[in-house]
Amino acid sequence: MVSAIAKRKLKTDGILFCGENANDVTGSCTYIRFAGKQILLECGLYQDNSYLESYKINSKKFKFNPEEIDYVFVEHVHIDHIGLLPRLVSEGFAGRIIMTKASAVIAKHLLLNCAFILEDEARVLSKRYGREYKPIYTEEDVYNTLPLFKVYDEYNSIKELDDIVSFQWFKNSHCVGAAQLQLILNDGLKRKKILYSSDIGALNTKNHYVENTEIPQSFNDITIMESTYGLNTRTSKKTREFDVEHLRVAINTVLERQGTVVLPAFSFSRSQELLTVLYLLYGKDENFTTEIVVDSMLTCDVCDDYDDVLDGKFAELWYEVRNWKNVSYIREKTDSQACVSDTTPKICISSSGFCTNGRILSYLDKYLRDINSMIIFSGYTGNDDSYLSYRIKNGKSHKTININKKPVPNRADCISMTTFSSHANFNDLLEYGSNLNTNKLVLVHGSTEAKNCLKEHLKEKISKNDKTYKVVVSERDLTIPL
Repeated sequence: MVSAIAKRKLKTDGILFCGENANDVTGSCTYIRFAGKQILLECGLYQDNSYLESYKINSKKFKFNPEEIDYVFVEHVHIDHIGLLPRLVSEGFAGRIIMTKASAVIAKHLLLNCAFILEDEARVLSKRYGREYKPIYTEEDVYNTLPLFKVYDEYNSIKELDDIVSFQWFKNSHCVGAAQLQLILNDGLKRKKILYSSDIGALNTKNHYVENTEIPQSFNDITIMESTYGLNTRTSKKTREFDVEHLRVAINTVLERQGTVVLPAFSFSRSQELLTVLYLLYGKDENFTTEIVVDSMLTCDVCDDYDDVLDGKFAELWYEVRNWKNVSYIREKTDSQACVSDTTPKICISSSGFCTNGRILSYLDKYLRDINSMIIFSGYTGNDDSYLSYRIKNGKSHKTININKKPVPNRADCISMTTFSSHANFNDLLEYGSNLNTNKLVLVHGSTEAKNCLKEHLKEKISKNDKTYKVVVSERDLTIPL
């Protein structure tokens, strides 16, 4: 049974939903205690538009002693799933961080970039509020974290970590290196299996460089599953093919009128996916001579990481994309400034995806003013005015937009492609969650509304599938005994 909400640290064998993902779609962290072993399922940064709110949450005292944690399992390396690892280490964690090879390689650059951002945010807060805000962690903490990475790269193969803890990975299309976790705990008297989906990618993915997410069929006492797109309003009849054709027509239209296409994109996964789609559209066309600019130091670093971690057919495709003569990779700030100043029509991929910071702001400052140019979003753009991406997209009600505290006319065309998300959509979540072999399914990593909506649809579908397991909606400090 699910226990009452914990008011203190978990002292007996069980699962404590202590991360922000218990109530939200960010800040992933779940604590497990079993037979003297202490385990974390991820240790992610809470991400919010408010620097102050994020700082308060990310600096809160952990509900466990970092020095006592034996293992942290990392299922993929988006910052809301790994971004507090260096803080954990700075406070005494010296155990093992279990991840795939690709995750271990890419995590280094993502964490170093995160440390840079956190230091800058602390500087802004200190200036704004007239008191010292120390960074959540520093680059030194990141470098102290990297030696604790322990790579296990084989899927569907049980690995024994000690006499109590074993695990295996299952495939997950969420991003390169992603996995689902089956945690096997056995003290000789009781044996418990826990399946943790982490963020789920599509069951039939259209993204390149990843394999389809599998629905594990082995039995698990408890399954912990994400619910980011748990609202049935998130369903769409649009296909990836539709979006790619929409992209092709948009690019051709803009280039015909001598404009520039700006593609805000996250540095990891989305930028590489967009670059690949552009190559498949135009890479064999000798008449296509437009320059494609990848302008972000972190994006360039992740592209280098792809060189190292991909193999087989994925590596072959990526090699073609990387060596496409049309593409320029910009690392240095001065080169970026020169590119922004250059008026030659081009296609620019730059970060960040939400347009919250980074070099994308310089491109938006220039090209939002240009009626011949176009901003193309390839994912979630936020749901209110606090997101710059949302204001750009909703140009009719936001004819002028402040960028770096200066008003900019919002004149450029803007379209959104909805099928590039790395998250499973509502239908996939329903399919996944109703075809498990488990005693209890706990929904995390979603809004309360999304979790409750998905729960009701899952209950109906589980019953139709002649299964009987219970669906539970997580909340902060929820505990489940083991």
